[in-house]
Amino acid sequence: MNRKEIVSLIILILVLAFGFYRYKTVKYTTEKSKFIMDTWVRVTATAKSKNVGKMIDQTFTYMENLEMVLSEYEPEGWLWKVNQSRQSNFPMDQDAFQILQLADSLYRLTGGKFDITIKPVFDLWKFGSGDSLVSDSILTPAITHILPDSLLIKEKLKLVGFDRIRFDQEYLYKPSGMQLTFGALAKGYIVDRAHEYMHSLGVLKGSIDCSSSMVFWGNKLLPNVVGITHPRRLNEVIATLQVRDIAIGTSGDYQQCFDLDSLRYHHILDAHTGYPVKDVFSVTVLNPSAFLADGLSTAVFLMDPEQALEQIKQIPNTNAIIYFRKNNTITSLKSIGIKSMIQSEKIQ
Repeated sequence: MNRKEIVSLIILILVLAFGFYRYKTVKYTTEKSKFIMDTWVRVTATAKSKNVGKMIDQTFTYMENLEMVLSEYEPEGWLWKVNQSRQSNFPMDQDAFQILQLADSLYRLTGGKFDITIKPVFDLWKFGSGDSLVSDSILTPAITHILPDSLLIKEKLKLVGFDRIRFDQEYLYKPSGMQLTFGALAKGYIVDRAHEYMHSLGVLKGSIDCSSSMVFWGNKLLPNVVGITHPRRLNEVIATLQVRDIAIGTSGDYQQCFDLDSLRYHHILDAHTGYPVKDVFSVTVLNPSAFLADGLSTAVFLMDPEQALEQIKQIPNTNAIIYFRKNNTITSLKSIGIKSMIQSEKIQ
């Protein structure tokens, strides 16, 4: 074999090797959106398969099936049947069991202010569209809203009390007339489960964005940039964060709300009083679990900001940023980890 033939052979081997490398490393990325859980859910996915778009469609179906089970408004769902039944004992759904476990922890963390049995009181306020797990919508105009009667709130509070529930992996017991809402927890739970499902399909990198609950994974090069909505200027962001491989949950007083006589009334109710929390505007929590981040964002919202941040410090891999009223202005409290993630912040 002469020199020219040897060079040609080497070039051929290099071309074949490069082609094989490209074949083994090629990836396909697709993004799709769908209206689920009363909000637009945006999913991005990167995989080695050309069918990555089909994987996203399968994920949407998976999320819709979970929503049906956990929604208090779906007649075919487990939660709707529990709430509408006159029975006291119910066979346990395993997804509901996971939610009840976290609800129990957050009930104890907040001294009972976070309570998923708040539904009878919540319904008096007529927040949201009433056809899904939880709405991220902003309700206007305020002129169509009136406050619930204070005596009726007091009466309905008699039906509230998570400590009267008993449950295990087999059964749920609740007193007659008590109703549950998973609105503060279900979205994050579904996001986590959908993330796991996409991983099982072969998705290598992606994100699931449900506005108030989101997760990012697999991005090894550039960080994801996430904006936190300004609670009083909703077309602006109050801060941007650079994050990697993390889930984010945000609770705000601008979601499901109305203004009346210069006061903001919103959907995050203190189970001790039956009324919305005052002077807290927005809470964002970061944790590897969207489920935990979602639940903690509401739990922290219900607590004194300083005390809440101390509690956050005790939870591994968890960070939070709280916007609240102090001296009649918006101020913020941040965990140490958040400070290293902030790209920009504009409170005023």
